[in-house]
Amino acid sequence: MPHVRSLSHLTALSLLALGCQTGKPFDRTTEPGGRPLSRTTTGSLVITGRSLSSDPGRTVLDAIRHQMPQLRIAGYTQYTRCPLLEMRGKDSVEGTNNPDVYVDGTRTTDTCPLVTIQAVSTERIEVYTMGMTSRPGYPSSGHGLILIFLARRRRRR
Repeated sequence: MPHVRSLSHLTALSLLALGCQTGKPFDRTTEPGGRPLSRTTTGSLVITGRSLSSDPGRTVLDAIRHQMPQLRIAGYTQYTRCPLLEMRGKDSVEGTNNPDVYVDGTRTTDTCPLVTIQAVSTERIEVYTMGMTSRPGYPSSGHGLILIFLARRRRRR
């Protein structure tokens, strides 16, 4: 009798699980920007084109915050006034939660380039909240990665 009872519970649980199944894919219309992210940028934010040139007074940090409102500015450093950022919340360990910032492949010592570089002078900004990129030459970071690629001036002939 206990064997039959457990078999009936298992059958009921299986039917319940099948009833919860859906044939619809995940709806990404609620993603930031109102459009789904491509497979190569899932988990990251890539800003190019009009988003960078729409406002000449916008800094790189302004452009990122416009596209990623969950980015939190926790404060500013005492002497250099660089922003202290939290991409994924505060760590339980002492120290900063700042993401690693790279400008044209060179790692910066702080987040000051985010407020000193104008967005219109950049060609591309990539934000990796999980701290990992498939681009070669950029090690992983536990607090995230921000890659800034400056616009190149075109030569006149």
